[in-house]
Amino acid sequence: MSELYRHTQTGWTIIALVGAALVVEVIIAAVVASQNTVALALSGAVAAVLAVVLALFSTLTVTVDDTAVRLSFGLGMLRREVPLDEVVSAHAVRNSWIAGWGVRVIPHGRLYNVGGFDAVELRLDSDRVVRVGTDEPAALLAAVQQALTARC
Repeated sequence: MSELYRHTQTGWTIIALVGAALVVEVIIAAVVASQNTVALALSGAVAAVLAVVLALFSTLTVTVDDTAVRLSFGLGMLRREVPLDEVVSAHAVRNSWIAGWGVRVIPHGRLYNVGGFDAVELRLDSDRVVRVGTDEPAALLAAVQQALTARC
């Protein structure tokens, strides 16, 4: 298995927004700690969820080798593998701001993104699409096309 491309994109906007919300929740928990245990528990639960979101969606690592395009979010608990023998075509696209970040359902497929609007769309033989958000669309597209060409 020959690795053609590997890049980890950091979702700085996600880190800033979720990190700020986490700080606010910790402050709220500190303020209500002596007053109400239910509020403290609720605030702690919200802070825990925000910490998990931060750990899962702060980065996206994309790897292209001669068999597949592999995606891995954050600590690697959320993964997706797209076998190259299922990919019919690939091209650079620009996502709408509505598409958002994380794992999203889009028309005819899914979007995997941690920031920005650029992506590479992989059209599969099942007529589904996988959009991979990236801050290096040209390099990712070149690697996918090189891998697809090498398979032929």
